[in-house]
Amino acid sequence: MSHLELIHLHKSFGHSVAVQDFNLSVQPGEFVSFLGPSGCGKTTTLRMIAGFELPTSGVITLDGRDLTYTPPNKRNVGMVFQSYALFPNMTVAQNVGYGLKIAGKPKAEIAARVQQMLALIQMEKFAARYPYQLSGGQQQRVALARALAIRPQVLLLDEPLSALDAKIRLELRQEIRRIQRQLGITTIYVTHDQEEALSLSDRIVVMSQGKIEQVGTPTEIYNEPATEFVAQFVGHINLLPVEILSPAEGLVRLGNQVLRAGRFGHLNGKAVRLAVRPEELNPGRVDGLNNLSGRVESVTYLGSIVRIRLEVEGHLLALDMFNERRLKLPRSGEPLDVHFPVEACWLL
Repeated sequence: MSHLELIHLHKSFGHSVAVQDFNLSVQPGEFVSFLGPSGCGKTTTLRMIAGFELPTSGVITLDGRDLTYTPPNKRNVGMVFQSYALFPNMTVAQNVGYGLKIAGKPKAEIAARVQQMLALIQMEKFAARYPYQLSGGQQQRVALARALAIRPQVLLLDEPLSALDAKIRLELRQEIRRIQRQLGITTIYVTHDQEEALSLSDRIVVMSQGKIEQVGTPTEIYNEPATEFVAQFVGHINLLPVEILSPAEGLVRLGNQVLRAGRFGHLNGKAVRLAVRPEELNPGRVDGLNNLSGRVESVTYLGSIVRIRLEVEGHLLALDMFNERRLKLPRSGEPLDVHFPVEACWLL
């Protein structure tokens, strides 16, 4: 039996539909991310799990117990908010122990649990400080410890890193995953940041306009996107309009150049697009592989990556290369051939 079950969840606000027919089974100890743009319904779904929003229809169960209309304080879930939501008049230790105090736990038990949580987030020396004396990353660690102190069955995180700068975000991301694995706690994580979702998750739920587009492992989501939305939202991708030559063989034509797709479904004669990631492309021509001829439109430095944009048959194509010191780059306007494996591209 699954640990957490979301069955046909639907949420409307008046005539506006926020979440529709959402179905998901989460296993014990699994880290699942809800990924999608603003307004796609991911936070609304999280708030329904927490009990802060009631579904218009559908069922939520935890270990077989129906939680659909159970009050938030009776669900045994921990919540970490984007805004930290720490009590400014309480010390770090008091914030961490607040949920236990409300639950009526003995003082000795609270003190021991608070010490354990502060050790877990490596902030024992900050127990007597107040939130205003902490950095943003430290405050979010305290919020995480407070959510975990009550020993929840499920941990919910609503874009907890979006207010932090890039370096702190990366450090805390690694810290969250370390703590989650150490405790083995089932975790639902909401984010619009694809890198966060790919690096943290056991599985990712990609959402758009209140619906699930795809559920899969990070590798499946990135390498085998089920829809054009997933292909475009997760990572960078080239989408080239092509004409079908042979549906059985996956042969297509881009202008005067013939290509073969490694993956293709039922091709019904409608317009299709060939999808290939920029990192799959390499300069030069190789017999037996897909080859394209174009002209360099621009060369852009992106730190460890250099992105070359080509004009191919009236369409732009991006090629990513690792930035090495001895790397020789083409100039804008120069002709350039590129090649890529058949299995690296697919039809949408």
